[in-house]
Amino acid sequence: MRYIFFIISPFLTFLHSCFDLRSRNSRIIFVLFFCLFGFCHTFEDIRADSYRKYEAFTHYQPKSIEEIFIDYRLGDTKDIFEDILFSLVKSVSNDPHILMMIVGLFGGFFYMLVIKRFLQDKRINLDWAIGILILFMVIESNIPLMGGIRNFCAFPLFMYSLIRLLIDNKRIWIIGLLITPLIHFAYIIALIVTLIIWLIKIPNGILHYLAITACVSSLFLSTSSYIGAIDVFSSSIENDAITNRVSNYGEEETETHFNKSLTTQLTRVNNQLGTVFIVILLIYIRKNRANLLSSPYVQNIYNITLFFIVFSFVILPFSVVGQRYVYIAMVLLYFFLLNIYQYNKNTAIKYYIYSLPIVYIIHIAWTIYNCYCNTGLGIYFLPLPALFL
Repeated sequence: MRYIFFIISPFLTFLHSCFDLRSRNSRIIFVLFFCLFGFCHTFEDIRADSYRKYEAFTHYQPKSIEEIFIDYRLGDTKDIFEDILFSLVKSVSNDPHILMMIVGLFGGFFYMLVIKRFLQDKRINLDWAIGILILFMVIESNIPLMGGIRNFCAFPLFMYSLIRLLIDNKRIWIIGLLITPLIHFAYIIALIVTLIIWLIKIPNGILHYLAITACVSSLFLSTSSYIGAIDVFSSSIENDAITNRVSNYGEEETETHFNKSLTTQLTRVNNQLGTVFIVILLIYIRKNRANLLSSPYVQNIYNITLFFIVFSFVILPFSVVGQRYVYIAMVLLYFFLLNIYQYNKNTAIKYYIYSLPIVYIIHIAWTIYNCYCNTGLGIYFLPLPALFL
């Protein structure tokens, strides 16, 4: 019956599935919608990453796996995933819609696993607070960024591997973490940070004050603050394609170009509001830690969340690319809020959760608008057969 509803209204069936990912059918629906979202890309918005990938895929000449690895070892490419993907898809189809459908399948599958794991921590009936957290988990899948391909595919794999390693202590998922820099080179830094917190236990008292300091500092730093760090990173990476890209992001001309964008300006305002919200939340949690941090499991999630708040907000002001690391911290924050809310429903925690849609209204509006730019309106109200006409 659920698949019949998906044929009638893919979008509404997808929304329903988000709240029931413990069900196998809902998990399939969730991934199918990501595939459909990819297939329905219009490639008409020249500002979008999907347009650049459409152009790149259209003119791409397939390579063998051996050639791709040779280019990577020689430092001619930053990572290998996109070349492998393009070459494999080109062997069966030249249609960019098929390419994006496969991207949706890959990213959607791993983000389904992330949300499924999130819902495994839900021990009470669905209410407004939990519903808000679930919706924000779905928003952080960054489905409108699917057109960028590499980050969209790397993020959910990294997130699920991180959760399984640091929260569930499943060491096999180190493999997943190690794969992500091959999908997107930017996850080299995130991988190193993850391994540090896995191997070194830092008291949450220290992390708490570091997190607040990082958040406040992010309000005053700019890309130029990272010149020294860029030099250190570039000297330690033997890949010219990576070092050239990182150096380019650190240039004053690049920052000036990005600062002219309305998207960049709105994102900065959203980050500033979010920073203030997180600082206030952390102060409240610290003052009420005796009640809120009532179990080793919750304390562990709290420590991990604090650590990634420190990492992500320290690097947030770096060009436009620092933003991608904040999503890691936010997903962990939703995990933490879910767990402390369930045992503290009558505290102010519920009001912090209720305020999320207000604090991040720009992020929500940006997500909705960019979904529209990528696919148009049809996918949200037309039946499935009409989307293939």
